[in-house]
Amino acid sequence: MGKSKKEVSENVEDMDVTIEAADGPSTEKDVYAELCSHVNAISQPLANRKCAKKLYKLIKKAAAEKSTLAQGVADVLKAMRKKEKGIVILAGNVSPIDIYSHLPVLCEDNNIPYVYTPSREHLGLATGHRRPAIVLLVKRGEDYGDLYDEVHEIVSQLVVEP
Repeated sequence: MGKSKKEVSENVEDMDVTIEAADGPSTEKDVYAELCSHVNAISQPLANRKCAKKLYKLIKKAAAEKSTLAQGVADVLKAMRKKEKGIVILAGNVSPIDIYSHLPVLCEDNNIPYVYTPSREHLGLATGHRRPAIVLLVKRGEDYGDLYDEVHEIVSQLVVEP
């Protein structure tokens, strides 16, 4: 049937990957490398550790403001249909990939930069929720405009490797 809370917590303690709920997602070198080893085949371009740290910081600031963050496939698609601009951040460890495999093509068609991060759990934590997030669309906000512009420039320059 289902696992008890004790069994689940023991399984979580056995994992090498740590998720820090209080401070946000961890971007330590060994943890990040472990997470990157579990991404799916279409996760290109994958953010490096430094870029991911900036992305998580941007997401945290965007989540604090109202209507600057679209979360989930349905909300992101709705925002794209309304021709809203921003940065699309996708999780790299989503399975099955059919759930969101169409989004990079839509991003390219609409000239919206996109990037993958290795963990959907970390994306969820960056938004301030414990629930994992598969895809986010971060729109430009007044309070974090400089950080948004910096991240937008970095993500725009990333290249999909064949």
